[in-house]
Amino acid sequence: MSCAIAGVLAVVSVVLLSGHGAGLLAGYSTASPSERAHVNAARLCHIMGIATLVCAVYAVVMALLVYVHVLGALDRATLFLVGGAGAHVPIAALCVAGYRANMGTCA
Repeated sequence: MSCAIAGVLAVVSVVLLSGHGAGLLAGYSTASPSERAHVNAARLCHIMGIATLVCAVYAVVMALLVYVHVLGALDRATLFLVGGAGAHVPIAALCVAGYRANMGTCA
């Protein structure tokens, strides 16, 4: 399941990094045309594409950690510790992307 999520995130990331797909971003797609005029859509797509790529990499890492856990080489406590600590990385990437794109707060 994590690999499927990572695959979808990777495809969305490629679309955003290419400069297209601004309509996929919730804040941009619901903005009025006058609000969209104040946003650099290509820059927004690029920044959110990087953040989405970070999330995809995290999903792959978590899938690999779960696989190693299933093989018995990693105990459950270490899996939760590494996964929980690593969960801050994609959250921070999305917050920084929201701030850098100047689309409001990251709350």
